[in-house]
Amino acid sequence: MAETQKLAELTSTQSVSALGLRWAALRGMLNSPLITAEDQRALRDELLVELATLEQDFSTLQSRNPMEISAKVDIAKSALRDKIDASEMWMIDLLDSIQADLQNFNAAVKTGAQQPTRPPVNLSRAHQQRPDESETTESSTSSAA
Repeated sequence: MAETQKLAELTSTQSVSALGLRWAALRGMLNSPLITAEDQRALRDELLVELATLEQDFSTLQSRNPMEISAKVDIAKSALRDKIDASEMWMIDLLDSIQADLQNFNAAVKTGAQQPTRPPVNLSRAHQQRPDESETTESSTSSAA
């Protein structure tokens, strides 16, 4: 228990990059054939708990640059892949798109290229009158005139 508290204190002072290195190391250990052996089940379970805690810790850290933002998106994608079924893979595609947008934006900023400005999108729908509404509207406008 004291070990878990120490780890929590350490991660609270770390950067996204440092936490990312720990995350990658844990993922690597979990993929090792030695850890997947049945006699190492207790160690594997402990590593999975630590990995889940580490993944949640990413939400508390502020990214310092676009690469760290992208790393946080990678963590989210990896966690989602482990937990969702095929019908929800669109979330992974969305995160891939966000990462590509971030990389394109970052490349444009570095080269000094200006992003094309897009007009604002009007998301409101035009109000379509129902047949019974048009009669009420017409009679109220006739009486008002």
